[in-house]
Amino acid sequence: MAPMRLLLSSRLQGLARSGSLQLRGWRPLASLATAKPNVSAIGAAARTLRDAVKSREVTAQIMAEADAEVSSPAAVERLGHELRECDEEIEVMLLGSPLPAAGRKSVAATTPVGPDGGAPCRTVRMVLPEAEDIRRLISTRLEENKAVPKADEIVKILDQYLSEKFVGKASDHVALLTAWGPKALGDSKGEFGEVAALLRMSLKAYQAGLKSQKEDFQFEVQRAGEGRDCLVMPPSNFALLGLKDAFHMLLKGFRILLIVQPRFFPHFREVQLDLEECGLPAGILEVLPGITPEADPGVLHEALKHVDRLQFTGSSAMFKSLVLKAIELGNLRMEHAGEVSGLNKVRLDGVSVSHPAVARGTAWAAMANNGELCTSASLVEFDPASGDSADAVKTALLEAQSAFKLGRDPALAELDVLLREGKSESLEVKTEEPAEGFHEWWEKTILAVPRDGSLNLKTNQSLGHCIYAPSIGRALDCGVQEDASNIYCVGLPEDSSAPCARAGTTGAKLPESVFGGMKTHTYAVAGDHDGVGTAQTLLDNVKRRGANWRDQEEAYSVYELTEVAEMLLEFLSPRDQEPFTRQIANVIDVYDAFMPEATAPYGGQGLVGAEGQSQLVTLQALRPSRKNLLIPRGVGLPEDIVKVALLCEMSPLRELPVDLHLLGAAQVGKLRVTDPLKSFLRVVEKHLGWRVHYHADSDEMAAALEVAEYPPYFFCVKDRHLLPIELLTAVAENGGYFYEGLPTDALSVFRCMTATQAWTVSCTEGQVNEATEALENAWKKVGLRLVPHEPPDVIKPRPRNMDIGGGFGGPGLNVEDDSKWDELSDDEESGDEAAATSTGKPDDQKAAPGGA
Repeated sequence: MAPMRLLLSSRLQGLARSGSLQLRGWRPLASLATAKPNVSAIGAAARTLRDAVKSREVTAQIMAEADAEVSSPAAVERLGHELRECDEEIEVMLLGSPLPAAGRKSVAATTPVGPDGGAPCRTVRMVLPEAEDIRRLISTRLEENKAVPKADEIVKILDQYLSEKFVGKASDHVALLTAWGPKALGDSKGEFGEVAALLRMSLKAYQAGLKSQKEDFQFEVQRAGEGRDCLVMPPSNFALLGLKDAFHMLLKGFRILLIVQPRFFPHFREVQLDLEECGLPAGILEVLPGITPEADPGVLHEALKHVDRLQFTGSSAMFKSLVLKAIELGNLRMEHAGEVSGLNKVRLDGVSVSHPAVARGTAWAAMANNGELCTSASLVEFDPASGDSADAVKTALLEAQSAFKLGRDPALAELDVLLREGKSESLEVKTEEPAEGFHEWWEKTILAVPRDGSLNLKTNQSLGHCIYAPSIGRALDCGVQEDASNIYCVGLPEDSSAPCARAGTTGAKLPESVFGGMKTHTYAVAGDHDGVGTAQTLLDNVKRRGANWRDQEEAYSVYELTEVAEMLLEFLSPRDQEPFTRQIANVIDVYDAFMPEATAPYGGQGLVGAEGQSQLVTLQALRPSRKNLLIPRGVGLPEDIVKVALLCEMSPLRELPVDLHLLGAAQVGKLRVTDPLKSFLRVVEKHLGWRVHYHADSDEMAAALEVAEYPPYFFCVKDRHLLPIELLTAVAENGGYFYEGLPTDALSVFRCMTATQAWTVSCTEGQVNEATEALENAWKKVGLRLVPHEPPDVIKPRPRNMDIGGGFGGPGLNVEDDSKWDELSDDEESGDEAAATSTGKPDDQKAAPGGA
């Protein structure tokens, strides 16, 4: 049949050239030539996606909304209402009905502060849920098939809530945070603005996914939580992070159970009612008081037994205990994500604490929010070469704290730190490690130690890390070698009386920066948590569309494989080699779209020695995730592991060695492994620097994981719920995670392969250009692979002519009467006919190129 098709095609073309036949849509091949594209279809769409959430223009829009002036008079009025003398009962609703009070425990929550900073006089009382209530909630949701509205609907509901009920009620939220936090009014405004920015960023990413699936057809929204339940628990010092988590989980399709501290219940009850008023169906988001010693532990245990996901912010000890309890209760499939606390330090490199910017920045890092931030500095590491001592650090910091205003009236706009019952009255600087050891203080407390002393705190336990050095370049050189999620760098002028910027271990501002994004690098992030405001988190609701007919027509990139990649490709089955080579190119195109750039400058802490604010310039650096892989006994060489090796080899980033664990591989007197695994191990050990660990059994492997330098994150695992309990427990105890399989779409692969570390330089206005250049140089120096890829060859396939030869819609021939088939003949001999005649062979005996 192939020769017949060729003959018919040539005859049709001959008629068309002669003008005796008109073919709809047919043009000579020369006329089909178009300008060669310089970017692939997925590359262009990925840049559009990135610009929708991370461009300077969008960042400015989000800033304008989130940082809009909050009416202080309105906030103070609502604050007065919240702090008024009153003792009242507040209903706890579940599935549309109040929980009955008879036979139940109840709890009273009193505002931590009173009017004008006086004695508290407002109390709210509420009943506490029981374990049976949780069982009823879960079963009712399943029986009634309660579901989050479809993607187009939920985005409208949440957009309306954000505009009208959150930003539109800014003064109410700020007052509620101030009263029940408690916080100084300025701190509450800061918390509100950060969360407003996060909510808008989540929406913009989701809307960009919806737009792409309708316009450029490259990406689409994914809802991993469809028909599933998520338990959300806010921290005790940053209530609205619970709203941020609930908001994002609703976009993922999860039904939400919010279990909160009783003092936060009035605020979250108001959030629940506002969401329902905006159209969220009843029963999709339920709020219950329960994080309190008075609560029945069985309530939380019942939730952990049944929910599909835990989304948590708070102490690392609490998070680990919850995950371990879920494992103990048999919920081995539960996804869990924790933004947890860290041990953070300020490092002085070649500078003295006597510099006023160092002293003030370090003091504030320990004092902000009473030292209760997860980024509060617990340690200052001074440089003895500068002449400093622990006592000198103590003296300088205690003097510096006088620059900040402490008080008890939360309504005072100029208040920096709100003093309250049970908290210290001033900064404490320790000069010796306490007998109980170094730990998070959760107070206005910091320990001063010399560099290279007995206490060497690694930043693989940190969220924030600050470096003061004689220059911006030197500070950055130190900072980018660290594992903390947020790096703050300050270069000090020699003249200590000159205006100078300052920073500390806290201060990341959204949307310009990100927070907690160094998953797999630091124990201060645990489980399936990619950070706050990172591309990895914002885009976890979006994926590349599946394979379809457009792949045959769209421009795509072709990258030259390295020699090592070509070797690794041979370990894949022949049928997978070409498709995965195309996948690698798509992934690299996504990387290219999300390559970081320095932000425009934005305001930070106050200047030292002058009026105004320090200027912050941030670069959201992509870092390779630290990967562990597992091959159980008798499995052989999984293709997903080969694909990870290929992705590492072809990554545009400076990749890190992978830890590959072979479980049950140690066999006395026998070869541990055989080909092809044996040959694969030789390649990855020699060329990629992978570390191969042999474990006789799961107990031996669990013991090794317990002393790992970094949290153990495993990728490409099959059926994690079937893994030995001791492995699940060891990974959970060390803040790691098991990811099943390897993502099949390019965007999800990019998210899996990367983490985000925020590099921020704090400087004066005159140093902004220097800071920007230093950040970009540091990125090129430590972020990118040593030998960059050559630019890809972008291929644009020739469009299919849908009309020639017809199809389901007809023959595609523009003739007056398509029943007159004699019009298909002409008097001239076609090229095919001539060739057949010259060889003396009939057409049906000629072999088609490449076979029949």
